[in-house]
Amino acid sequence: MTFPPQAQEPGRAPARERPAGRVVRVGAGAEGIAVDPAGTVAAIATDDGLTLVDAGTGAVRETVRLPAAARHVSFSPRHGFLVPLEEANQLAEVSPDGGVRLIDTGTHPHDAAGDADGRVFVGDEFAASLSVVEAGATVRTVRVAEQPGGVAVTGDVVAVVSVRANVVEAYDRRTLERLSTQNVGYGPSHVVAGEDGRLYVADTRGGGISVFSTRPRLRFEQRIATPGKPYGVALDGARLWVTLSDRNQLLRIEGGRVVKRYPTVTTPYSVAVNPAGDVLVTGRDRGELQIVSP
Repeated sequence: MTFPPQAQEPGRAPARERPAGRVVRVGAGAEGIAVDPAGTVAAIATDDGLTLVDAGTGAVRETVRLPAAARHVSFSPRHGFLVPLEEANQLAEVSPDGGVRLIDTGTHPHDAAGDADGRVFVGDEFAASLSVVEAGATVRTVRVAEQPGGVAVTGDVVAVVSVRANVVEAYDRRTLERLSTQNVGYGPSHVVAGEDGRLYVADTRGGGISVFSTRPRLRFEQRIATPGKPYGVALDGARLWVTLSDRNQLLRIEGGRVVKRYPTVTTPYSVAVNPAGDVLVTGRDRGELQIVSP
């Protein structure tokens, strides 16, 4: 086996069209993005750490320096922005005002998600494990399928997408008993979960979105074909937003089909939606943030 294990990476796009909406510079290596739904702050993972910006205008408020470069970021109402630091083997919890708490995790933490009870679940990519964080410390480690690359929480289920095993696993959120496993595609990368219990998994290599239900059990529901390699995914009610890293495009998906495409910044890695309904897309190669008002 090759080490480090090789996850599915985004595709490379040709020269871009003029991006829709507004574009602002936010920092080198702009990748993951998350929005505080109760406020006006968006956090963008960059080579320097975490850049906090105005979620409506993209104006930079502050750059929070971290011990290692950040790639992914999510938001938890109990913990603020969750930032796995792969090269430091730590999770950073960053408040919307820039406060930082660092927590040791397993090897190469890649993604994190919080639950309603105050716990955070961190996928340790090179340890094939899930670190359970509570009150600022890792309190438990659970073995999962090889190379976990995406983590999401919905209801009483923690979903883990393993990018090397090409599976999604469902774990009981309280006991962490493994409930079920399903094949997920040919090269999955990221996952988001809806309040209805559905999971949307970007099958980057396979060129589609795999949809699963988790209630009452993990079950495949639908495959949504995409005209390129999906990478970033975000939910906005019934709308699913997907970036195509090899096409410089943003897809709006409704009712299980693509209803509109938008030209994006170069190498659109991640997508989020702010409280006003604007869609925010990060472009890694040029360190840009794009704001689209659908």
